[in-house]
Amino acid sequence: MLVVWAAVLARTLGLADASQWPWYIAGFSAFLAILLLVVLRRPLPGPLTHVAMAVQVAIVLVLLAIDPDRDFVTVLFVLQCFQAAVAFPVVARTVWVVALTGLIGGSLVLELGLVRGLALGLIPMAAGVVLSMYVVANRELEEERAAAELLVTELQAVQDRLREYAGQADELAALEQRSRVAAELDQSVARTLAEALAAGTSARGLLDEPELAAPQLERLQEQTKQALAQMRRIITELRPSQS
Repeated sequence: MLVVWAAVLARTLGLADASQWPWYIAGFSAFLAILLLVVLRRPLPGPLTHVAMAVQVAIVLVLLAIDPDRDFVTVLFVLQCFQAAVAFPVVARTVWVVALTGLIGGSLVLELGLVRGLALGLIPMAAGVVLSMYVVANRELEEERAAAELLVTELQAVQDRLREYAGQADELAALEQRSRVAAELDQSVARTLAEALAAGTSARGLLDEPELAAPQLERLQEQTKQALAQMRRIITELRPSQS
């Protein structure tokens, strides 16, 4: 942008009389100051931006009026197309780009005639449209990239939450399994051992009468076997399955 502005100024001064230099330097400097203000300090209030654009248009028309043969001064309108693409939303941007491209062709036609004006104006008119479209496309790509980065961040956050929920689910499953095992121990093994203890107590009281104690000892042995089998079954269920 600055390179184009400097190139147009240098060519203008190279072809202009020394007496015209102050006008060109002042006009080009004011144009650049407004351009940088709008582009680098955006967002400006909407009306102020439109006023700045209108002032720039007036500056370019004055520079053209100094010497109509300096048709390359209309390149400044191309820079304004870039400025409009950066500073305005869709509707205002479209209006300004159409107006600026019309000013390029219209000003040259008024100063140089229809044929010569159109011949010299077609290239800068096309450049203004293409430059504004490039700026808009680049902005949309940046917005899409930012949206994609935001989506990736949100997906990572969701993935982290899912991992957290999975960990909580594992803990809950482990708690449920421990509760089930405790219930089984209480309902089966503990009850069988209690019965075995009762049978052992009865058998101890009948040691002086072996014929009565024998059934109690057999019952104690059977209940002990049952308790052992129940413990082995529960331990087997708790072991990880082999794939």
